[in-house]
Amino acid sequence: MLDRDAARPTRVAVALALAALLAAGLAACAAPAGGPAPSLQQTLIARDAAAAEAHAQTLERSAVFLREKWGPVALPDESIERWVAANAWGPTMARCLSDDGFPGVAPADDGERLDFSGVRVSDPRELFEIDVAVYRCQSLYPVRAWFEDEVRDIEAPWALDYTRSVLVPCLLASGFEVPPLPDDTRFRDEWRTDATFDAFALVGDGPSERSRAQARCPAAETVLDTAP
Repeated sequence: MLDRDAARPTRVAVALALAALLAAGLAACAAPAGGPAPSLQQTLIARDAAAAEAHAQTLERSAVFLREKWGPVALPDESIERWVAANAWGPTMARCLSDDGFPGVAPADDGERLDFSGVRVSDPRELFEIDVAVYRCQSLYPVRAWFEDEVRDIEAPWALDYTRSVLVPCLLASGFEVPPLPDDTRFRDEWRTDATFDAFALVGDGPSERSRAQARCPAAETVLDTAP
């Protein structure tokens, strides 16, 4: 069984030139208290650049580990093909590894881990090849949610502004109760944590009513996670 955190550091050639161009904009997108909130598009660009840079750093650490294990070997240099959801990581990796010649790998633990018990390898060369295949596939298909700490300060200003000016008025106009919005600092500190402000906490009549409210008035997370 492969632990997700052990599998995360694999290598990708991220568009670091783009990240460098955007670096100056990251601080601006993390708008200070009282300042104007960034647009959704600004937030998405800055968030993806920060996540890609964090991903590249984990891959560099993985490259060091693999070269300590196997010597000064050449490793694949791949760009991110797409970000995947955490529960889609296992199936996506399994398909990628199968395409690379290791069909025995299976997703496990709701798609967040990999099970290698079905893989048959007979010599060190094959062990090396599967290490490289994992490295390559993780390069292509990282999970943005693994880098929530790195992007929290970028997403939170937009999420707060959206929640205050769009989500809460939408819920109220639709006849739903809304809990008091926390102050700016608390909202930002708790964004993308287990304590994230739940605008739907007072929506009654069970899961179906909550789903109806969420469909009518999408949460900030939904907008961010489904934006093209």
